[in-house]
Amino acid sequence: TILSTMRSVINPAYRAARTAAARTRCPSSSSSFLPTSSAAASRVASNNSNNSVVDFRRFKSSLPLPEDDHEITEPSTTSEPRLDNNTAPDISDFTSDPLKAGTPSPWAVFDAWGAGEGIIDPLSDDEEAMLSPEMVRIPIDDEDDGANLPNESDILAAYDKLLKRKSSVHFGYPYNLMYNHEELYEFMKYSINNLGDPFITSNYGVHSRQFECSVIDFFAKLWKMESDSYWGYVTTCGTEGNLHGILLARECHPDGILYSSRETHYSIFKAARYYRMDAKAIPTLPMGEIDYDALAAEISKNKDRPVIINVNIGTTVKGAVDNLDRILRILKTLDIPRERYHIHCDGALFAMMMPFVDWAPEVSFRKPIDSIAVSGHKMLGCPMPCGIALTRKEHVKKVEQKIEYLNSVDTTIMGSRNGQAALYLWYSLRKKGIAGIKRDVVHCMETAQYLRDKITEAGLTCRLNDLSSTVVLERPMDDKVIKRWQLACEEDIAHVVVMPNVTKPKIDKFVEELVECKNTFGRMQPKREDSPLKKLECSSWGGLAVAPVAATFHEDY
Repeated sequence: TILSTMRSVINPAYRAARTAAARTRCPSSSSSFLPTSSAAASRVASNNSNNSVVDFRRFKSSLPLPEDDHEITEPSTTSEPRLDNNTAPDISDFTSDPLKAGTPSPWAVFDAWGAGEGIIDPLSDDEEAMLSPEMVRIPIDDEDDGANLPNESDILAAYDKLLKRKSSVHFGYPYNLMYNHEELYEFMKYSINNLGDPFITSNYGVHSRQFECSVIDFFAKLWKMESDSYWGYVTTCGTEGNLHGILLARECHPDGILYSSRETHYSIFKAARYYRMDAKAIPTLPMGEIDYDALAAEISKNKDRPVIINVNIGTTVKGAVDNLDRILRILKTLDIPRERYHIHCDGALFAMMMPFVDWAPEVSFRKPIDSIAVSGHKMLGCPMPCGIALTRKEHVKKVEQKIEYLNSVDTTIMGSRNGQAALYLWYSLRKKGIAGIKRDVVHCMETAQYLRDKITEAGLTCRLNDLSSTVVLERPMDDKVIKRWQLACEEDIAHVVVMPNVTKPKIDKFVEELVECKNTFGRMQPKREDSPLKKLECSSWGGLAVAPVAATFHEDY
């Protein structure tokens, strides 16, 4: 049966005050000052079995905590004075420090079917064999006529069951699998191509430009752009949006330096390599936000060159949101004029969610930013990867070229562009509407808190950033659990991105398997003193946390 309407989950009492950030010393890093919530009261420690539970109470931006129920460089004491003592004396170019120049984003099986409440049974051995390389190979010569191969219908039936299974246990990657585009199936028979600029129709008539322009208009209004001041297009993914945004930044400031945090998505530093730009990978705070003092110090050292900054609206692994207002204050404090800086916002997932989170800080074009990239298949849900790039109209003029062959202009990264994606995005926006997107966002934020609390109660280290539905936890010791639930991992941590298809019954089953894994294989130990798991212990996260297992570190770490 076809998955029909989305499960409606909304809490009328969805309200909470967002706490202001203060700065306090993190016990796990005695030389660094790190931000923490002002609501973090005194440290209350208690022992429950062998787990040390630390209570740093604060309110999240969605609901209050229930009443029941690579490394940061140490500052040098001998170097010249810097803006403050959280600033590393040297920030290497990312090309000379590739280990943390961007965070990877592996792919996962993606399909809508099986994304409901239940968990689909695994494939049988015969069905698994049906999808082996030998069975799906394509005969290429007369001697191999494929007579011994299964027919295509049987192969596809096994593949359909595989996708249903994988979709029912899809936890680690930010894709909304709860969608129904049955009404659009009729249009898959057409080769819909939006080649060229979305606002200038080419000679090719089988396109969906009218729908693409409507999608762009929607996001322009969502992010507070004035009429006739914006330009954008539907991309193949968030990476293409980042490539386009950074390209415009380089064209506006050919001698600029790109600054972005070490926990930035890898596509930002990929753009720097493609465009031969100077780039700096700035250290991050334990929660994943950029180290603002390190950023300020690095900009200060290079004031003779324009500033290009990538602001993360949700990092890949921890879901951390860089504080745009604080970055703008840094630029003002350093007397960087508007014409000497360019800000791109990588909002792959959370830029679509933030406008619908109560009391969240505003990220919009009413502030001096220049471009935003967001993924369409993540929060909205779509059977093919896609995204939206949006920028100020004057910037795109710098890359515009007339193409006579198209009877249009070349302004996009790709030439031929998937017109189906624009149609699907338009359909999702029309069907959901503002209220529907709001319901999805509320579900994700509240369910993420439920998952965090369940994992904490199970005696495992777990954290949830403010303004995030990404739950970060200690990496399970059994790889079978990781592969079954398709968890994204980085060293000694893993994460679950709570999307509309992640439900409480599935969470209960997932936590049950985590507990079984812990009882059988034990808990993950931090790999080193400043490993990702060790940083989950820092008080700057706030909230409840089970301390990681104590580990002995050797000198080779």
